[in-house]
Amino acid sequence: MTNRSLATLLALTLCATTFAGFAQDKKSPVTKDEILTFLKASPGRRIEQADLAGEIALRGVAFPVTEQVLEEIRQAGGRSFLLDAIRNTLKKEEPPDLPRLKRADAAEASQTGESGEATPESEAAREKARAEAFARLPFLEQARFYALQYEEELPDFTATQFVARYAQKPGYKDWKLEDKLEIELTYRIKDGEKYKLLKMDGKPTTMKYDNLGGSTSTGEFGSLLSAAFEPGSRAEFKELRQEVFRKRKTIVYDFRVKKAFSRNVITDKNTAQTVTTGYQGTLWIDVETKRVLRIEQAQEGMPSNFAISLAETAIEYDWIKIADQPYLLPISAQVLLGRDRDRYYTRNEIEFKNYRKFDSDIKFLEPDK
Repeated sequence: MTNRSLATLLALTLCATTFAGFAQDKKSPVTKDEILTFLKASPGRRIEQADLAGEIALRGVAFPVTEQVLEEIRQAGGRSFLLDAIRNTLKKEEPPDLPRLKRADAAEASQTGESGEATPESEAAREKARAEAFARLPFLEQARFYALQYEEELPDFTATQFVARYAQKPGYKDWKLEDKLEIELTYRIKDGEKYKLLKMDGKPTTMKYDNLGGSTSTGEFGSLLSAAFEPGSRAEFKELRQEVFRKRKTIVYDFRVKKAFSRNVITDKNTAQTVTTGYQGTLWIDVETKRVLRIEQAQEGMPSNFAISLAETAIEYDWIKIADQPYLLPISAQVLLGRDRDRYYTRNEIEFKNYRKFDSDIKFLEPDK
């Protein structure tokens, strides 16, 4: 059995460029040609598009917002949150913080030279205005921002996965350890993610990872975060409680995504049957950093004729240093898959260790006391 959308392995990208001051000296609304030209230069890149969305929120747009125009921008590579930023210009003529932004623009204008070029002080004023606007967003919206840009924040790296695979079958009183795997996972921007099976039950092996039988998982561990927060998922969030998690103050939310808006796909390797299902789960979000420290997710509404009846995933994240820079990365995960009709279930316990960029060492950051 393979569950690709409940995957817990690593596939991360790092933008090679930044927003680099898109139309930074302009105060006029953003044109459609500007957006299309920008998307052509930075297709699909989330961080740059987040900055462009912020620019649109500040300046508005200079074109009619129709479904035809939105589809043209979508076809050019526009992400969901960029399209939402454009749609939001229809809701009000001015952004909610326009008076403050006008004051910031006035301060910037007073610091601009006769040539009209922005000075370091004016750029600092603009960044301050954006930071203040971001700080006024609801807590969950700040968490959404970080979750959606998560996959763009990390460098190329290598990690080691230690997987203990358990099974519970008819006649078993409890979970039985089937085997232990040691896997080298490498991600490079040009090559994508690659998996190399190093050991089985502590012994070196030449078997290919793709040829492994039993329960396996591949894909983007960041996809669980982005899928829950993507506007297109239309997730319903409910705040549950405040809780201390690994010595960090967190706010815990339940969420649910209906099948109609879900992109979660599960494939049964035995029959090659694939289905899309809705899902529900729980998030632990750090109060201070607005980052997700744990996510639990379970598929719901499995078709009755589909072999897999149970599919659940849990992932925990922590701050890890790679080449002396801190990044939020998964440290452990659990994947449960099952077939009720056969009373056959699998549980994969996964540990992520030895994160490194080339040969650099890693260090775990000490949690706040």
